[in-house]
Formats: sequence, structure tokens, C-alpha cells
Amino acid sequence: MKKSSLRSFGIACFVIGLLITFSEKVNIPFISSSETKAEEQYKSKISQLEQQLQDANEQITGLEQTEPTNEAVAEDKPSEEQKTESEEKPVASDPEVKDETVTDTLYVYAGLTPAEVAQKLKDMNIIKNSVEMELFLAQPEYATTIQKGQFELNSSMSVEEIANIITGKLR
Repeated sequence: MKKSSLRSFGIACFVIGLLITFSEKVNIPFISSSETKAEEQYKSKISQLEQQLQDANEQITGLEQTEPTNEAVAEDKPSEEQKTESEEKPVASDPEVKDETVTDTLYVYAGLTPAEVAQKLKDMNIIKNSVEMELFLAQPEYATTIQKGQFELNSSMSVEEIANIITGKLR
């Protein structure tokens, strides 16, 4: 390569650097029009959300000002007899009232992570907290030994029992 071409390339790089520095100081944008449109849409969405927040705060303030007095609240409260009747009858749609044991089959295949196993168990209602199961399976003695296959599990099992079954470590 010739010296003159190297010199001209160096000068061009220097000039481009000067132009970029100058444009930043003078605030000449190098942004395409599509990015500008997206930015405008983003700003309009933010202003809409701020307006919704302000409306909601006004509604809350209005509701707080029209709070019922203690006498009105006392009229709405059920009597002791009504309370005991409602407490004695469990609501069937309440998931915490049901004491049924859920039994299901977990299918584990190669490449399944502890987080995915925990999420599957939560989706099947075998466990209530997928994070607890994920942390338990992430321990070194369990994470590397999760076995492929199908496992019959139920919701009465503890996290440790489930982990021992799907890793083949029956105690």
C-alpha cells in the first residue's frame, strides 16, 4: 500500500472524528426518522400512562373523602350469628379449603433445567412454590443427577421427597 493512501485514510478518520465531536456539541442528531417516530410514540404512551395515574389518584382521593362513618360500617358488618354460619361452611371454590391430594405424572426429558422442572410441578399443583423447588434442585447433589423418565408424584410429598424421586436418590 502506498504512503499517500494511508495518509488520506488517516486524515479521513480524523475528519470524521471531528465531525462527530462537533455534532454532539451542537446537538445535530444522527438518528434516523424511524427511531425518532418510535421515540415520539414512546413519549406519547408515557404521557397517556401519567394521565391515567393522575386520574386514578384523583379517584382514590375522592373515595377517601367519601368514606362511610363508623355507624354505616357497623350496619354493614354481619352479626355474630351470621359470622359463625359463614365460618362453618367452607367455600368449595376456595383453593385453600380443599385438602385433596393432587397426583400427577411428571415427564422429565434430557436438557430440562431445575427451573423448568419446578415450574412444571407448580403447574401440575404438586408444589405451591416453584422457587423453593428450583433452589432445592439447584444444589450440586441434585442438579447433576436429575433423571429422565416419568414419575408419579403427589402434593402430599415434601420438596425433598420429590427431589429424591426425580434424582433417583431414595433414602
